[in-house]
Amino acid sequence: MATPEAPENRRVLSRKDLARLDQADKYSFLWHKAQKRIEIRDIPGFGDMAARAIAEHRTGMRQDRLYTLWQAMAGLPDNDRPIVEVGVYKGGSARFMAEAMRWHKRARRFLVADTFSGHVVVDPARDGPHHVGEQFTNNSAEEVASFLADLPEIELVVGDFRETSARLEAHAPFAFAHLDVDVYPVMHHALEFFATRVLPGSLVVVDDYGFVTCRGTREAVDEFVRDHPNYRFFHLLTGQALLVRLH
Repeated sequence: MATPEAPENRRVLSRKDLARLDQADKYSFLWHKAQKRIEIRDIPGFGDMAARAIAEHRTGMRQDRLYTLWQAMAGLPDNDRPIVEVGVYKGGSARFMAEAMRWHKRARRFLVADTFSGHVVVDPARDGPHHVGEQFTNNSAEEVASFLADLPEIELVVGDFRETSARLEAHAPFAFAHLDVDVYPVMHHALEFFATRVLPGSLVVVDDYGFVTCRGTREAVDEFVRDHPNYRFFHLLTGQALLVRLH
């Protein structure tokens, strides 16, 4: 029979430890039966590519959200239509998608649009913690262009997307769109712009839909789904929204 541990040798849990245990219990459904799930980090190509993207500290995404993008790149149609990302920040997810396209032999033109200097507009009633001139300002188009310079298929579109989207008109229709802009005014504009400019059957992945810090994104998507019955909507447990154009 095991001897009970002496009281003086037992670890006393701090308030922080207890808070973490409470949080782990609250969100335990997210990893329920995790040991039975496929280990995506062992998937050839994806595991190393995702680990590298995370280690570069140029994206806030981890394996769960990156795996959505990996699958989207694997499922691109066999055509030459370009893809697009709106909301690029430091270029981490753009590089990941470009490299994933190459891995899956789906390489094509890739337009990446951002101010590269933070938010230029927010909706104060919807966008909560987001403010003009505060988030994502430690960045520049020149620095991101340098980071992506070895990927000639990528073309930067610099400026407020509500204005620069007109420059994408000539490249439509698109085979895929990734939208990661966090705030209502730009997300609303981007969704309406791409509504008729992605191919039927194509995907639009919206980041941050399920995050409480991006309520404007959620409201923009919910309004879009309500007004566009030709789109199928999925809220993924990664926090992303998946929109599929049916026709």
